[in-house]
Amino acid sequence: MEKTIDSLLERLLEATQRLEQAVTLKDSDPDGWLTILDEREELIGRMQESSIDGAALSASQRQQLTQVYEINQRLLPLMDGRKQGVQQQLNNVQRSKMAMNTYQDMGPSGYGAFFDRKK
Repeated sequence: MEKTIDSLLERLLEATQRLEQAVTLKDSDPDGWLTILDEREELIGRMQESSIDGAALSASQRQQLTQVYEINQRLLPLMDGRKQGVQQQLNNVQRSKMAMNTYQDMGPSGYGAFFDRKK
């Protein structure tokens, strides 16, 4: 049981560190984050199934959990920032699309008066 918890914690810490590397890359793909997040969720689920409590953890195991927690606290604002950036881009695209559709319906004089001059 002790070995399983140690290996699960080690894998959780490793996955969390990989996630941190992926998130901190400037041009990383958020879809790539999902595989790491799914892996972490599975590991956490396995740990919960093994029904461990805080009192049964050793000092090194608590240290690993503390490291995971600290990394998570650094990652959440970064991920939220990226999410807001993507949401802003989607809003801009939708606004420009709506503006194009609106002005196209108005015809050639959608932006003001149209003067046809003959020379």
